[in-house]
Formats: sequence, structure tokens, C-alpha cells
Amino acid sequence: MEEKKTYLRKMAERLEQLDAKVAELKAKAAKTGEATKAEIDKKAADLTAKQQEFRQRLQELKEAGTGKWDSLKAKAEKAQHNLEEAVAKIVAKFKK
Repeated sequence: MEEKKTYLRKMAERLEQLDAKVAELKAKAAKTGEATKAEIDKKAADLTAKQQEFRQRLQELKEAGTGKWDSLKAKAEKAQHNLEEAVAKIVAKFKK
């Protein structure tokens, strides 16, 4: 039970970090040229969807019994990975 709480806390902290990074990217996009801003705005909807999916998977994990824990944990980790990957792609685009 304690492992579950620790895991959930770490995942929630990671989500907060990613949320902050997404907010930072959106703020930077607002200050860039129109072409870059338009491109990032287009990708912002995808980021928002990935953030929401990660939140949903974490909520499912919080409510999960022991029987579903492993499968839901894998889904949450995949959602985290997808969000991290999307953020990394946009960060790389900004560095160009």
C-alpha cells in the first residue's frame, strides 16, 4: 500500500512538472513570431489532450484495486511517456 502511495505521489509530481513546462512553452509561443506561434498553438491542443489523458490515468490508478493495478500502471506510464515525448519535440523545435 505504501509503495502505491509513493508511486502515485511521484507520478503526480511529474505531471505537475510537465504541466509547468507546457505552460512555459505556451507563454514562449505567445512571444514568438506568428509562424512559430501558429505552429505551437496547433500542437497545444495535442499537448492538452495528452495532459488530460495522463491525469485520467492517474485518477484511475488512485481508484484501482489490486487486480487492475498493473494494467492501469502500464497505461499511466504510457500516457506519461506520450506527454513527455510531445513536450520534448516542442522544446527541440524552440531550440532551432
